[in-house]
Amino acid sequence: MYKYFYMKQSTLANKKAKKSLGTLLIRTSFAIRTFTCLILFVLLGTRALAHPGSGIVVDKEGNVFFTDTGMGVWKIDKQGKLTYIPASRFHWMAIDEAGYFAGSQKNFGEWFERVTLQNSKPVLMMCSDFPITVNRDGNLYYADTRTSSQRIIRRTAAGVESVFASGNMFKDISGITAGPDGSLYVSNASLIDDNTIHKITMDGKVSIFASGFAGKPVSKNPPETEATYCRGLAVDSLGNVYVAATGTRSVLKISPNGKVSTILQATGPWSPTGVTIFHGEVYVLEWSDAPPSETEVRKAWVPRVRKIGLDGKITTLATVSRS
Repeated sequence: MYKYFYMKQSTLANKKAKKSLGTLLIRTSFAIRTFTCLILFVLLGTRALAHPGSGIVVDKEGNVFFTDTGMGVWKIDKQGKLTYIPASRFHWMAIDEAGYFAGSQKNFGEWFERVTLQNSKPVLMMCSDFPITVNRDGNLYYADTRTSSQRIIRRTAAGVESVFASGNMFKDISGITAGPDGSLYVSNASLIDDNTIHKITMDGKVSIFASGFAGKPVSKNPPETEATYCRGLAVDSLGNVYVAATGTRSVLKISPNGKVSTILQATGPWSPTGVTIFHGEVYVLEWSDAPPSETEVRKAWVPRVRKIGLDGKITTLATVSRS
């Protein structure tokens, strides 16, 4: 609400002069406030793109871990018991089975958090801003998606960072994973009508694995999400890539020869955001739509995990209760 202040003047001339000056100040103030509102609108518009987490991993014992951007981290053990693990409400997660990063500090490298106890393994790591993965070479790779960067960074357990790959194709990376041969796969969400997954071999060679793919159209897309928007990635031992096609509430399987098939089609209000592979089975992290008035209220997003068995059967492993 604007507030205006007036001062008494001894003459009519002074009043007119003050009125003119006041008008100018009001208009200037209005212009400044309008500009400020525009900036806030842009910032809020960017915040409206805030999203639930997409981190889901399975350790070699078959325990499932996933991020909850409303609370922290959850574990589903082999008996199906759901246990809360206190952690930051970050978006992305990676698992280090060999324990290369076991000795790292709780918070390290500005962006990362070690969730598990120090010097224990496997190591669970989270990131606030960037998709991350641990490759077979024992290094952490993350997509630095800041406007001035657009690059894939390799970080050693000793904290040494280097640019592994860079270029416009790494703008707005929404998913990253490492394949069995050490190749990295990254999904690019910057072009609305041209989903692209790039493959980067361990020697740094970049190629397009898939481009222009999309899930089947749905009657209602998730709030503030383009139909073509994709998130988490996983790769199996045969080189098939699994994609959380968030915008069409589905999980896609893309073969090395480019064949695209839908292996899971969720119904609203649920949408997949993350996938991982364990013994040939696909584990999917999904979230329910938040009410339109609560798109920025993290606890309004509710996560669940489902599994696609080797026979194609879909089983719900856990749903987080907010009550």
